[in-house]
Amino acid sequence: MSISSFDRSTVPTASGLRGLLQRHPLVSYFVLAFGFSWVAWIPYLLAQDGLGILPVRLSQVGLVPGAYLGPLLSGFLMVGAMEGKAGVRHLLRRMIQWRVGWKWYLVALVGIPVISMLGFMTLPGAGAALHPAFPQFFLFLLLLLPVEMLTSGLAEEPGWRGFALPRLQAQYGPLLASIILGVLWQCWHLPLYLTDWGRDAGWLGISEDIIGNLGLTILITWVFNNTRGSLFIMIVLHAMLDTFASTAALSLFSFAWVQQHGHLAMLIGFTVAGLVLVIVTRGRLGYKPAAPAPTDVTAVLSRDR
Repeated sequence: MSISSFDRSTVPTASGLRGLLQRHPLVSYFVLAFGFSWVAWIPYLLAQDGLGILPVRLSQVGLVPGAYLGPLLSGFLMVGAMEGKAGVRHLLRRMIQWRVGWKWYLVALVGIPVISMLGFMTLPGAGAALHPAFPQFFLFLLLLLPVEMLTSGLAEEPGWRGFALPRLQAQYGPLLASIILGVLWQCWHLPLYLTDWGRDAGWLGISEDIIGNLGLTILITWVFNNTRGSLFIMIVLHAMLDTFASTAALSLFSFAWVQQHGHLAMLIGFTVAGLVLVIVTRGRLGYKPAAPAPTDVTAVLSRDR
């Protein structure tokens, strides 16, 4: 299965709104993803969990509508506009493309926690703060991972990696594409720093998150390119990232310690991992540009005669 259908036939160029989306696919996608999410998050931002204007508490369930209505919906809308029903079917098939080789599941399910943990353990005081409760750790891991797959993983990956990444790579190459996507992906979260999701981060924590997300995105791009664009493994990897962050706060360290040091730990761990991958792959991150279609080769040969 190819990474995307956009390198094959697309629907005829349209006029009006669909034509605008087709002419500016990446800008259109990010505008839609940010716009849908930020509008849907308004109740959460105004509730007691956020700015305290509305007399209700939504907890972090208030995150979910914006996630589904942003990256996920925007990804499907843009694929439909660019590639029609065939493209939507292709995107759905990639979401259940689970046969990718066991080592990539090892990267997602073991590599992500190991990198995160190494980031934590480089920090002063980590040894003293560590108080692992392993039965509780594995119980939380088993319970939270499926939930995160159906929420953050499913809600985000069909858009960020399903629609945006293949086009960014085709236009800018894998390394610059990862940097662009990493910055935009983290900036998509900005309104949430006004809520209990990230209120304690401050400007330093936000900056650390943006920088740390670059290394994470480079790693994800590497896995993406080596699994033929499987969105299923992207969903698993994303879910494990969020699951481990929650599990570490509940059963490995104290919640307060993770809240205080988690941003820097993720920056250290994933920046190192990203730099290693850039060096080892010479910046290619497993990317193989799509071969030109036969008709394109014929046209080139005919011009050269």
